[in-house]
Amino acid sequence: NPEVIYFCGNRVFKSYDRGDSWPVHSPDLTTRDEVKIAGNVPHCTITTIDESTLNPGLLIVGTDDGLVHMSRNGGYDWSNMTGQFPGAPSGWWVSRVALSAHDESVAYVSFTGYREDDFRPLIYRTDALGSGKGWTLITAGLPAEGPVNDVVEDPRDPDVLYAGTEFGVHVSCDAGKSWVPLGGGLPRVAVHDLAVHDRDSVLVAATHGRGFWALEIDAVRAL
Repeated sequence: NPEVIYFCGNRVFKSYDRGDSWPVHSPDLTTRDEVKIAGNVPHCTITTIDESTLNPGLLIVGTDDGLVHMSRNGGYDWSNMTGQFPGAPSGWWVSRVALSAHDESVAYVSFTGYREDDFRPLIYRTDALGSGKGWTLITAGLPAEGPVNDVVEDPRDPDVLYAGTEFGVHVSCDAGKSWVPLGGGLPRVAVHDLAVHDRDSVLVAATHGRGFWALEIDAVRAL
């Protein structure tokens, strides 16, 4: 529905009229930590949201103070999934949440400890979304000190994943079991956002200070 737009602060706002009005569609989904809110780098904000392309009622959000919530009815009710990610430090910034375009039960969540001097890559996958269990770490092959800023599932092949890290882009062709660098001229630079332009088979990367980069990915998909 092209008239539906989401905007997030500490709550989720959902417009049904292309932004002319913004009904609130969630309670405060952050920790409401007064110390973090008062800091010189404000926290307690929703940093990432995704709506399922298979079920528009399925939403997932992550915050900069470490919380992950899910809704199955378009934002009217939310369940807290925080604490289901083994090994993830409490309170770390949720850099990306992503719902699969192939299977409603599959989702991905990445955390970054960049602002806490913890540079480990942290990407989790579940094949049982909403069950309360099943999140596993999928970081084999990623740089040991390369925080993850984004994770994207290929819209044509569920086994192909792309990760934007502090050291460029990595790709997995086995649903996250292993990762390799995706070079092709991209400088060693922090990649903060990725998008797959499916019609033209192009992966677009937004970097920190080095502009936008694009890569034709038919060859990657062929692997």
